[in-house]
Amino acid sequence: MEELEFLIIMATLTLLAGVCSVVFSKLKLPPIIGYLFAGILIANYIDIPTSSEQIITVLSDIGLVMLMFSIGMELDISKLKANGRFAMVVAIVQLPLMVLCGYIAGSLLGMGTLQALTLGAVISGSSTAVVTAVLKMFERITKEEAETMVLVTVMEDVGQVIILSMLAPMLATGALDTDMTSIVLMVAMIVVFMLGSIFIGVRFLPRILDWVGNKTSSEVLMVLAVGLCFGMALLSVRIGMSMAIGAFLMGVIVSQSIHRHNIEEKVMPMRELFMAIFFIHVGMQVNIHAFASVIPMIIIIFLTFAVSKFFTVFLGYYVGNRSLKDGFIASVSLMAMGEFAFIIAQEALGAGVVDDNFYTAVIGAALVSMIVLPLISRRMFDVIDWYETKQPKRLTRLLNGLTETRADLYARMDASEAVARRVHSSANRAYTAVFLIIVIEIVFIMASESISVYISDVMGLSLEQSHLIVMAINFFLLVTPTTVLVRNVKFIDKILLGRGFTNNSEGYEERADLYRALQYYSTALIVAIIDLLVLLLLPGPFGSAGSLVIVPVVVVILLIGVYLARRKQKKDAAEAAHSCPPVE
Repeated sequence: MEELEFLIIMATLTLLAGVCSVVFSKLKLPPIIGYLFAGILIANYIDIPTSSEQIITVLSDIGLVMLMFSIGMELDISKLKANGRFAMVVAIVQLPLMVLCGYIAGSLLGMGTLQALTLGAVISGSSTAVVTAVLKMFERITKEEAETMVLVTVMEDVGQVIILSMLAPMLATGALDTDMTSIVLMVAMIVVFMLGSIFIGVRFLPRILDWVGNKTSSEVLMVLAVGLCFGMALLSVRIGMSMAIGAFLMGVIVSQSIHRHNIEEKVMPMRELFMAIFFIHVGMQVNIHAFASVIPMIIIIFLTFAVSKFFTVFLGYYVGNRSLKDGFIASVSLMAMGEFAFIIAQEALGAGVVDDNFYTAVIGAALVSMIVLPLISRRMFDVIDWYETKQPKRLTRLLNGLTETRADLYARMDASEAVARRVHSSANRAYTAVFLIIVIEIVFIMASESISVYISDVMGLSLEQSHLIVMAINFFLLVTPTTVLVRNVKFIDKILLGRGFTNNSEGYEERADLYRALQYYSTALIVAIIDLLVLLLLPGPFGSAGSLVIVPVVVVILLIGVYLARRKQKKDAAEAAHSCPPVE
């Protein structure tokens, strides 16, 4: 009976998935959509025995392990040497911003802190499989450009593995208000495990695989590699992490073997089969009758992902010194929610952190992004051709200004190696300061309620008064990293105000005035405004009382700052005029 049940399940899953994939491939859509659609049909319209769910879950777990193993093997070191630095820049710029956008959107939707962080993690990456399939459709995208965009998605996968590792202890407890010491220890253990696994594994395991590959057949090599994959997944689960992380790490290690291509070729059929079952299982979690009730949330999640992905990828390409045209093409081409959206959402659903409506909305938004991407990608070259033909003045002036500003900065850096080092150092310190600000706010969101209750009990104050004290503590802790951020940004602006600007560059006067205005405002004033705005805009447990206090303070400080800056500007102008006698 068990054999018959297993055969029925396998026949139903694979045949229906195959039919759906053929249908969607005719529509020039990726097979993943067919797998998800098959899962939705099975869950809502096909009766399967309850006991079969356990079989499907086991097969789905195998698919998850194989998927992550393959993603890890895609991390080609030779490609990293060519374009890895640029891809890392794009990922480093956009991933934190994507998580922040998702967190803010989730908070505005009324989600809790952990749910909002989960949403940010869900939307942070793009689908390597979908992006690769879409890029093959366009002859105007060169092979090098396509490989760079695929490498960016791989770097996003690495970043999402790190994000999932940081979320793992919180998802395990299902709350943020747990013991901070245990969470810190768990995160530290995860970091040590990941770094230690890669360091030790890369040092020894590729040599073993190379020896086996030279001495035995490719089938034996494949079995050994898959065995190592599941072994690392087991070790990952034993220390409280997701099996997906262990499988990914082993994929990275195996990718260093000289026989990696043989392993990939042998693993590919098994990966495709079980990966299909994984996505079928993801689709089976969706209640199609609940779709109507979550359509607004689907639209909001998709728009949050699409808009934030476009601007953050464009910013990453801009910072990486690529052309604005390349940035536009990449921003559109990467607008498909990644496989990690399903993995993270499923982990959160299994932990009880999110409900079925959230999960259904995420699946719906991912499907919308995968369906919309081929459609909008076909139109992006029409937009480029329209711009090159019409050359709208205002838009052209804006884009030329962006290009000139970046060119000035890079020219200044190229002219002096010492300046280049200082700019890179300032940028790194500014980025670190932003990261510390985010960490401080997450810690305060997690612990502020407990601290407020403690202060209220010890000092005999009301809870609202304790909240204001906690806000004050939060403000002063933000002062140091914000000061570092402002000072380093000001240094980069001074480079632009110096020999970086050329008088014959388009929009020179406007850009010089813009950057010079920042220098007139004191660092303390800018720090105060940024810190107060952080407390005002980021959701927290402080309530309306805190907002009512912060809003007038921000307005008053801003008005005083504007007045003092204008006064200083007039004073400097008068002194400059006085120091230069009139020409007779």
